[in-house]
Amino acid sequence: MRTIQFFIVMMLGATVTAFGQSEKAPKDSKIQIYITKQVNGSMEEVHQKVVDALKVEKFGVITEVDMAKILNEKLDVDVKPYKILGVCNPGSAYEALQAEPNIGVFLPCKVILKQIDEKTVEVVSANPEMMMGILENEKLNETARNVALKLEQVINGL
Repeated sequence: MRTIQFFIVMMLGATVTAFGQSEKAPKDSKIQIYITKQVNGSMEEVHQKVVDALKVEKFGVITEVDMAKILNEKLDVDVKPYKILGVCNPGSAYEALQAEPNIGVFLPCKVILKQIDEKTVEVVSANPEMMMGILENEKLNETARNVALKLEQVINGL
């Protein structure tokens, strides 16, 4: 049943994203599916700011995917710079694993950087609180809330 719920949430992503909150969330709720901010600077400058801000909240970048490069190599298409960072706060990952043994399918957290124009980069993360809520595990929800707060501090502080 949880798999079906997750699939439904993922399929409704465009609807959820468009309104910024889940249909299941109370109307006065401010839980967003994405944590996002547009930042002035080049991709390289913003990338470094993000990495530095993540370190303050004890996140490390454990994977990095240059989507623009991969799409160019595989499909011979040119897209604006777009990077996917796999980020992990080890303490929070351990707590989540204790609460839900299959949580690894959601890890690491993702933070994307996408070039909007030559002077603006948008930084976006999925909100762990929103994503983990579908598993209906209160211990996991507590950990997800804490991770969401840390990611909000990182992104909003840029």
